[in-house]
Amino acid sequence: MNRRLKKLAFVVGAATASVALAAGTAVADPINATNWDVTPSPTTFSAASTNTVLEVNGIPLTCPIARASGNLFDATGNPGHVGDITAASFGDAANPCTSPLGPVTPTTNTAPPWELWAETYDSATGVTTGFINNVKAHLTVLTCDFDVTGEVAVTYTNSSGTLGVSNNATRQLTVSNATAGCAGFIANGDHPTFTGAYGVVAPAGGTTAPTIVGT
Repeated sequence: MNRRLKKLAFVVGAATASVALAAGTAVADPINATNWDVTPSPTTFSAASTNTVLEVNGIPLTCPIARASGNLFDATGNPGHVGDITAASFGDAANPCTSPLGPVTPTTNTAPPWELWAETYDSATGVTTGFINNVKAHLTVLTCDFDVTGEVAVTYTNSSGTLGVSNNATRQLTVSNATAGCAGFIANGDHPTFTGAYGVVAPAGGTTAPTIVGT
């Protein structure tokens, strides 16, 4: 009997420990926040990426350097408007954008600014998800010229100051004004994918990553 009681006590104790461990390591679900605290706020910011790719119909247009700058600020609402991108560039003379078809020349239009919006916040990971809208750019590839406009999905990670850019079914870019030189590989209505990871610092030209916290 004593041995049976000891065995039962061990099983109950192990189960209790397992429950406690599970509770202690539970991961919070992202919340649809309505109050957004940006630190510092308001502030200017600058961002740079070494791995941006716009892919259209399987053709990658790759830029070894991309930069952006603008302003960040507190916001309320869901989504919450937490920033404006007032300048953006892709490639430069020393690091031009390329593709399998030849050189790529992107020109951005940030008037009005591209807007950064926050939607959900995960307190366990410090990650905000949202989107950038008002994206406008003109691209030239050999004899092909076309515009890209629309939205991209983003995540922002406080711990690393990384703004990740991608596409999803809701946030899309669309090709328009494609010239005759684009025939056969890029057409109006195509939805290119855009991916990249930007390191963000605030104020602009500084060394510290800003934080975005939603409640």
